[in-house]
Formats: sequence, structure tokens, C-alpha cells
Amino acid sequence: MLLRNRGFLKPFEPSRPDSYFTEEWQATRLARSETGRAFGIIEGESGELVGRLELSAITPPPALHANLGYWVDQGHNGRGYATEAVAAALAQAFDPGGLRLHRIQAAVMPRNDRSIRVLEKSGLRREGFAERYLEIGGRWEDHWIYAITAEEWPGAVTSSGGRDRIGGGFPKSRGQR
Repeated sequence: MLLRNRGFLKPFEPSRPDSYFTEEWQATRLARSETGRAFGIIEGESGELVGRLELSAITPPPALHANLGYWVDQGHNGRGYATEAVAAALAQAFDPGGLRLHRIQAAVMPRNDRSIRVLEKSGLRREGFAERYLEIGGRWEDHWIYAITAEEWPGAVTSSGGRDRIGGGFPKSRGQR
């Protein structure tokens, strides 16, 4: 699937070595590590893998933050998979029984309107502008920085001690241990 979407993702992704597009490399990315979690985005009815979401650069206390990145197969774009996966990732990130992080941030190119909409619908706020943030296609690209903290998350513990949850569980993942 990643190989099929290589051209579709090229305007938004850093240049990658050919080995990145192999099943072995992706299986390694989907496996848990101490500094990140990568998950497959699975279509509910068919069980088809339609994308990937990653919480990377997970930082231990006192920072307790991570970077959020995701992509969805070109043929499945615009169907809410990314929004649903981001909501589930935030639940996993902020839940006291999950990663227990304090802050999640994402960087998005100003021309990537769909991804900006996903982040805004998911409750992340535009926090700043990073010039020449990431090299993509041999060119340093500017990015908007979006973020949300545990206190801002709609599923945060309320004053009465209750919890409002977003969505269901975390997306099923392939290669998760």
C-alpha cells in the first residue's frame, strides 16, 4: 500500500530511501519502540489496512510529549479515517491507562488543507509557524505547528472526576506487540 501511494505522498513526505518502501521496514516501524508507537489504520468492515498513524519522539518526564504524523491511502482519503485515528491516538496518548502524555504536536505544510482540517477537527490549535522546518523533495518546507495538551483534550478528566471519551479504542494495528 505504501509503495502504491509513493507518488501521492511525495509532495508531503521527506525523501525516503527505497528500503523505506519495503514490507520489512514498515513492519519494523509498526512495532513498538521506546520512543514511538506506529499503528496501522484499519477499515472497520473489511479489515483492510488504509493508512498509518505514528506518535514519534515520545519524551519522558518532565516533558511528556510526542509528535503526531499520519497518512491515508489515496483511495480512502476524505472518508474520516485520519480524523478517527487521530481521535483514538489522542485518547491513547492522554488516557491515564495509556501513554499518559501531556502534549501532542503535529507539523503540517500550509498547502495541506485536508490535514489541517483533520488537526482542527481533532481539537489541535494552531500554535506557530516554523520556517524551513522539514526537507521535502529536496526543498526546505515551512510548516504550521499544531498542538493540544491533556488539559485541552475533550476527554480530559472533568471537575467531577468523570471522563468524556472520544471515539472507541485505538485503531487495530499490525505488528503491534
